[in-house]
Amino acid sequence: MFSGGLDSTAMLVQLLGETRDELRVHHIRMVNREARAQAEHSAVERIVAWCRERYRPFRYSESAVDFSALEAIPIDYLSIAFVACQVAIDTPRCDRIAVAALARDTDIENRSARQRRVFDTLYECYRARKLGEPEVQWIYPVYHSTKRELAATLPRELVELTWSCRRPVREAEQWRPCGACKACLARQGI
Repeated sequence: MFSGGLDSTAMLVQLLGETRDELRVHHIRMVNREARAQAEHSAVERIVAWCRERYRPFRYSESAVDFSALEAIPIDYLSIAFVACQVAIDTPRCDRIAVAALARDTDIENRSARQRRVFDTLYECYRARKLGEPEVQWIYPVYHSTKRELAATLPRELVELTWSCRRPVREAEQWRPCGACKACLARQGI
C-alpha cells in the first residue's frame, strides 16, 4: 500500500532493493474535506516514475475512495484495509501486504489490530468463495524506523518528491505543505 509519503516511499525502495518479490504497488486516492488527494497523487506519480527508472520493474495500480460529500474526515487506515483486501484478491499469489506504519505512530498497536480485523473479515468472505491465498500476512518493513532514519536511507531528490501534508495549500498550479498539520510537524527537521 503506497501513499507517496516518506514512510511508504522508504518502504517501497527497501522492498525493491532488498527483495526479489514481485511487487504490486497500490495507491488509494483518498478524497475528503482535507483536499490532499491531488497533491498526494502528483507526488505518487513522480515517485513511481523515479523508482521505475532506477529500480527493477513493479506493477502499479490505484483506486479512489471519495468521501468529499462527508463533513467528517474518515478513518484512513480502515479504508486502507478494505482496499488492501480487494487488491490482494486481484493479485494472483498475493500472500503479503506491506504497510508503512511506524512504531512511533499514534496508537499504532490498536490501529493495526483494528485494520487487520477489517481486512480479515472481508478476506474471509472471499475465502468462502475459494478466492485468494489461504493466508495473507501483513508486514511492516519500516516499523522500527524514525522519519529521520527513513529520510537518511533515501536519495535527497526522492525525499523531496514525497508528500505528507494533510491540509495542502494551493498556490497557482502548485501545492505547498500547510506546515501545521500532524504530518507536517512529524517531518520537521528532516
